[in-house]
Amino acid sequence: MIDNYDYSSSKPETDLVNYNTVRVPELRLIYRTLDSVGGHANVSTLRDTMTPEDDDHLDECLRYLRAVDLVDRNEDRVVELANEEVFPNLSFEPRLLLHLNQQDHPQDHVTEAQRVAFAKAPKTLRRDQLEVELEGELDYIAWNETKLNAWYRLLQGIGVLSFIDSRELVLSPRPRLLYELFETFRDTENSTDFGEAVAWIEKHFMSVLTTRPGTPRLHKGVTDTLQTLLDEEYVSVRGMSDATSEVVLPLTHSRNEEPAVTEFELHGWPTNPPASKRYPLDQFTEAHT
Repeated sequence: MIDNYDYSSSKPETDLVNYNTVRVPELRLIYRTLDSVGGHANVSTLRDTMTPEDDDHLDECLRYLRAVDLVDRNEDRVVELANEEVFPNLSFEPRLLLHLNQQDHPQDHVTEAQRVAFAKAPKTLRRDQLEVELEGELDYIAWNETKLNAWYRLLQGIGVLSFIDSRELVLSPRPRLLYELFETFRDTENSTDFGEAVAWIEKHFMSVLTTRPGTPRLHKGVTDTLQTLLDEEYVSVRGMSDATSEVVLPLTHSRNEEPAVTEFELHGWPTNPPASKRYPLDQFTEAHT
């Protein structure tokens, strides 16, 4: 629980994976539109501006944003942003991830499914295998292909995972997402302790550690993303012999040892990074200076 996080009043009770037509692009567009006009707007204005021929889909997106406490709608005709003061500098993608992680049972199923996926496989996982695991571990949701599709398309849009084809999920976050999470930890907690950072990410955003006993180990898919950041010199890490908390980094394609890491340093995010490093929705946009 985050101290200054407020839950929206009279939230919709529909399971989040049942919003199977809702996508991250529309959610981000609505959120950014509200942010650009002072944080609140008349719903009819949003309809005229954004979806003049699809009122039902806009209403569905607004219900979803309200269900995860990103907007509130105290008056039926007015919608306003909520919880903007919680980590105020976050991009929309990690902000949505944060809000998903704050949901109480049974609406915790989106982030719990991510935990199950990352616990069951180090790098890739077939969708049909994941569906079987979810039916066993998260049986309070009636999982099926439609709900699983809604789940992975949402997390793919955020940048938590991707997919090779319609069957296999790649359990590695986008470099921009992982970098921003470390950056937010550093700026919020005034710390570069690696162990504290990954525990903080695990608590507030997404699963990044394995569940093995002993010294914490970073998940293999997450480690692959971190290794990309290390190889491109966006991030550096080091170990300290007198440290009390360490996190082991598994082997990667470019490193054949498993170092125990205690500290990290960020070297700045480039203005115009390669498309593969960005959030999915920014992959084909150019930065202008």
